[in-house]
Amino acid sequence: MSQACITWRGDIGAYIVGALDPGTAARVRRHLRACRACRADYQELVPMRDWLTRAAAADGGAAGQLPPVPPLEPVRPWRPVTRRRWLAVTVAAAAAAAAAVITGVAARPAAPAFRAFDRASGVHGQASLLATPAGTQIELTVTGLPAHVHCTLVAVSAAGTDVAGSWNATYSGAARVEGTTAIPVTRLKALRIESPTRRLLLRITM
Repeated sequence: MSQACITWRGDIGAYIVGALDPGTAARVRRHLRACRACRADYQELVPMRDWLTRAAAADGGAAGQLPPVPPLEPVRPWRPVTRRRWLAVTVAAAAAAAAAVITGVAARPAAPAFRAFDRASGVHGQASLLATPAGTQIELTVTGLPAHVHCTLVAVSAAGTDVAGSWNATYSGAARVEGTTAIPVTRLKALRIESPTRRLLLRITM
């Protein structure tokens, strides 16, 4: 894989599970039409995504809730020399997170969801917020993180900041994190994902 294609890994995983906005999804489709390496991985991983969806439904989840992935125009078959295991893990984690969210929908009221993508870091994230008596519960799904980096989730309000959680990124760069903050949901302005050096990897604005 070229260095340029590494920045696409988070978006490809999010695209396969239907987690991108229309503009970003169109940009991913254009890249897949032009890049044989990324396209080959995409074509191999779509069946895995469908299998994970069926498995979640068999375990009691809601079947058919993930949006269908539109097919791309056929091209000459091509196989890369090196298998890209990181993308398989990314898609599996993203699809499992999506299935878990779908399964939990009937158990509690829908929570506001916010999405963001940082073009510089290649990190894509979606956060759902749930008001609690102690503040706010945050459910974060993120892809494209640097491998093995210790990440911190910071809640931001007009009055200041509060560390809502931390974790170590996996090799795939995908994670599903549950965090809590004492800041009420109505006062949250943004969520920040930072590296140990406080480098901003992603900002999700409320």
